[in-house]
Amino acid sequence: MRAGGAALALAAATLVAVLAVALAAPAAGAASPAARQVYGLAWRKPVIETGPCFLSLFLPPSEAERCTSWTRRETAGPAFHAATGLVLVGGSDRTLRGLQSGSGRVQWQVALPGALVARPLLHDDGAYFGTDDGHVLRTDVTSGRTRWDITVDAEVTEPVVIDDDLVLVVTGNDSLYALKRETGEAAWVHKHPLPRAITLRGQGAPLVISVPTPAGPKRQVLIGHASGRLTILERDTGTVIDELGLSGDDSFGDLDADPFVQRGHVVVASASRGVIALDVKSHAEVWRAPEPGVVRLARGGNHLVIGAGPGKVVALDAITGAPRWRFTFDKGAPSRLVVKGGRVHVASDRGSVYVLDLFTGRPLQYLGSGLGVAADLELSNDAMFVTTAAGEVLALSNAFSGIAHAKR
Repeated sequence: MRAGGAALALAAATLVAVLAVALAAPAAGAASPAARQVYGLAWRKPVIETGPCFLSLFLPPSEAERCTSWTRRETAGPAFHAATGLVLVGGSDRTLRGLQSGSGRVQWQVALPGALVARPLLHDDGAYFGTDDGHVLRTDVTSGRTRWDITVDAEVTEPVVIDDDLVLVVTGNDSLYALKRETGEAAWVHKHPLPRAITLRGQGAPLVISVPTPAGPKRQVLIGHASGRLTILERDTGTVIDELGLSGDDSFGDLDADPFVQRGHVVVASASRGVIALDVKSHAEVWRAPEPGVVRLARGGNHLVIGAGPGKVVALDAITGAPRWRFTFDKGAPSRLVVKGGRVHVASDRGSVYVLDLFTGRPLQYLGSGLGVAADLELSNDAMFVTTAAGEVLALSNAFSGIAHAKR
């Protein structure tokens, strides 16, 4: 079950208060009046045009009324396209929009067959994404025009992954679709059984790796499941090479974090057993950090593994898995981690956007009013784009020297 919580839609105007908070130690503590400012607000724009339904206090919102719950939680993060200068964002109002990155002005908008609940993936001149009613689309970045639209077996709640000519899509049924990028036609489909118990969150992104073999490099796809198992597939055919049970028979042993490769290891996270490094070729366990509850992972340069779960961000040594630092926040589930410029960026769906020092975990800045950011963050050069839980898009810059940089 996903962590709940978000703000009233009508309170969206309060979401852009930019607060700078620093702590004296690597764990959460008292705010300092000398907080360092990293990002300042460039512009803000209410984008997702839905209103709350009175009856949604007691019943699910009506699809026919095109309104949302009083506790809506927009989760589709913005995506920046450098070549055109557009920011693409969609949400629960079944609309995809292209915004001018310099001003936030809407350049185009198009209707979608369903709600967009994950950030679009931009590749060349195309935007690729899934919807909550099981559609996967490729649209033009410059106009939003649909190039292809296919249906899969369940909702798509996570961003897709592109590997050359394939679009890899994970569905709510724990199925992995490999679609041909030019046409949307299915190259292969791998269906994994869902566990009978309630699961924690969603699905991690598939990882494509190249593995050396006596016959030459072979490309494989690794995908974690709600059952706590990791499946290794042939990239071109979807044939199963191996399947590893990393969580035993644990309840809530989901592999929800996006895996990655570092130092010849595949790093994965079991929600019940902790963060695990596996040898790329043999799949043998190299180290395990007993850090339960991690649902997000990111590579912290060559030396650190960064993990996040409800209320925490942790850094582990990439060679041994030993803990290096820990940052805690009051509440909420984390967005995907973005590590860039010696900083860790992460948002809480019931709190703020946190900017942390990569090497110490020291908080550099808190962004937002604390009412929640459930969507993944987008960073490009000195800019950061954020979709709040109430449907506003914020553009921030660490090259900005305006009013938002004033000390509190």
